Amino acid sequence: IGDGNNGVGIVASGVSVTHGLEAIGLLNLEADVLKLGFTHPLPKKMCEDFLKKHRTVIVVEELEPVLEKQLKEIAFDASIDVEVYGKTTGHFSRLYEYTPDIVIEQFAKILGLKNPLLNTKPSSISLPSRPPVMCPGCPHRATYYAVKKAAPEDIIYPTDIGCYTLGKAPPLEVADILLCMGSNAGVACGLAKATDQKTISFMGDSTFFHAALPAIVDAVHHNHNCVITVLDNRTTAMTGHQPHPGTSFDGMGNPAKALLVEDVVRGLGVEHIEVVDPRNLEETTEAFKRALDFNGPSVVVSKSPCILLELRDKREKGEPVSLYCVDQELCKRCNICISKFGCPAFYFADDESVHINEELCNGCGVCVQVCPFNAIKKDKEVML
Repeated sequence: IGDGNNGVGIVASGVSVTHGLEAIGLLNLEADVLKLGFTHPLPKKMCEDFLKKHRTVIVVEELEPVLEKQLKEIAFDASIDVEVYGKTTGHFSRLYEYTPDIVIEQFAKILGLKNPLLNTKPSSISLPSRPPVMCPGCPHRATYYAVKKAAPEDIIYPTDIGCYTLGKAPPLEVADILLCMGSNAGVACGLAKATDQKTISFMGDSTFFHAALPAIVDAVHHNHNCVITVLDNRTTAMTGHQPHPGTSFDGMGNPAKALLVEDVVRGLGVEHIEVVDPRNLEETTEAFKRALDFNGPSVVVSKSPCILLELRDKREKGEPVSLYCVDQELCKRCNICISKFGCPAFYFADDESVHINEELCNGCGVCVQVCPFNAIKKDKEVML
């Protein structure tokens, strides 16, 4: 990007390219950008030619200075007279995600320019916290709500990497330990050995196939007293709905044999297996109670498709979605739907009455089972 005749060059890939371009624009900088679409192996000839054309090269990359070190090696081997700036020169940090502000500040320092953002004054008003939440209609919320009803107060919840990690936030708070992908069952085994407290661990179906099978083997082999939950939403939802061995198609979109989680754990020797639809709260709650009462490793497979996939299928088939509302005459304002269940489609009006936002409701209907006063009713059906 650029005419190649400027004295300053920027090397970056991914979102760092965008940050670099924004910095160039705000600093009115004449610079060329080498946008790397493929970083390993590094296109050495392309990089060498770029280094030869510039006196100063700034490398913008998050985490470790991988590109920067390779560019310096290329410059050294080819005897190129160029200054390469980045992390090893103390300008960029190995920590955090980069923002345009961070990149602009370091560009200004390296090039001896005035930072145009220094005159901005921070606001004295702090913004309200808005942490990420599970989608309205997410089956994981129903699973967690059932778990909270079934589990004792002192239970420990090892969790894992996925949409379900968001269960750590209030009001559900079903995540005590998160180490790395696939760690949930192994941590549960260790806790079962180290403490008398019960554990219920959580993982998704994708994580199950990717990284959790050895820990389940260990749980069976040593008869660890723990409950292992597989939240089977038929996809790898958090990162974009990629397939996995539990789906009926492979990574290229071709038909493939889908493995059932319950069959796999049965083959690993797990004796107590519960398969539930989390949108049936009573059934799911009772299943977790039975799993907790079992002496040894037990597995609960909570099986319900990701709400986004379900909505997509309904859209393709031309099927309607049911929307729900709160009957204000029956509602006692106990606020369980908000303070315990935590669906983001619910909200308080100015008079503190509880309502459901039609634009957010995805029609799962689990809230009907949550309300102790039967105040939540089906309102209407809409086409997507």
